[in-house]
Amino acid sequence: MVALRRSLVPLLCLMALSLSQCLSPTDPGNLVPPTADQDSKLPQVTLRIAGHSRQVHLQTFGDAENPPLLLLHGSLSDYRALLPFEALSDRYYVIMWDQRGNGLSERVTGDEYTFDSVVEEIEEIRARYAGNRPVSLIGHSFGAMYSALYMSRYPERVDQAVLVEPGGLNGQLFGDTFDQVINIDLFNPELSETYWQTEVLSPSSHEAMDYKALLLLENGHQTNYFCDADHPPRWPVWRPGAFVEYRRGKLMGAGLSGGSFEFDFAKGLDAFPRKVLLLAGSCSALGPDYQQRYHQPLFGDAEVVTIENAGHRMFVEQMDEVLDAVRGYLSQYQ
Repeated sequence: MVALRRSLVPLLCLMALSLSQCLSPTDPGNLVPPTADQDSKLPQVTLRIAGHSRQVHLQTFGDAENPPLLLLHGSLSDYRALLPFEALSDRYYVIMWDQRGNGLSERVTGDEYTFDSVVEEIEEIRARYAGNRPVSLIGHSFGAMYSALYMSRYPERVDQAVLVEPGGLNGQLFGDTFDQVINIDLFNPELSETYWQTEVLSPSSHEAMDYKALLLLENGHQTNYFCDADHPPRWPVWRPGAFVEYRRGKLMGAGLSGGSFEFDFAKGLDAFPRKVLLLAGSCSALGPDYQQRYHQPLFGDAEVVTIENAGHRMFVEQMDEVLDAVRGYLSQYQ
């Protein structure tokens, strides 16, 4: 009964002053928070990427004269979970943003979301907030993969990099290890509940798509990421970007014959001239064994550090240990 009531929530009208006045569940702010283009009060900047100007939700912390540090969130996420890294603003100029089409940033169209445009976006942020200086990067999950892609294109513009549990950095690795990481149970009742809603709440708008993605994030548990798969830690997120996830899968080659993936974020990483930190949770399928076997050999110099009693969402499980490990690597703390 509780599950049924939760499923029916988006079907209910939000009453204003009388029962006859209802708001559409797909209007901005009803199912999910409004994006920066819909709410001028959000901290934001305008970025022109791939020929389109978009409002991007962004915040900076610390002294702009300090060494710049960029943080990149992962899939079905935004920078909300990364906010504890504000603690690094005592010695770094910390820049966090919701990547285009994610979180509270403006939504995008398919033609403007490519891997080249992702690199262009990171470079635009770097140039705007760091000028001619190289940046340090902290990327989580797919944000770590995008950090690696940027490093491979612009090694001279990256000073230090912390890659927190990237998935396979090329199509071969990603495909070969997919079943180790993803565990889709079509009979999972919470997953079934989420898809049942399509009967009454179709994914016809970004609001509806993002709301359903939020339910998947909270209820699906279809990844081998956690110390306790039945009770994973809640993940702080304002709003997932469902369309970006769909588009990214297409770019990676998902759905091609044979199930192959066709992308390469690792080409040239062996020539990166500085040490890289690979951070891994002890409970995660993308943990230390994965990083040591598949990713450490891709770099000329990379260290794997394990965060004990933590999974892929280590920021909400062992944040103090994460910060200790990151400070131990970053030059401004040595």
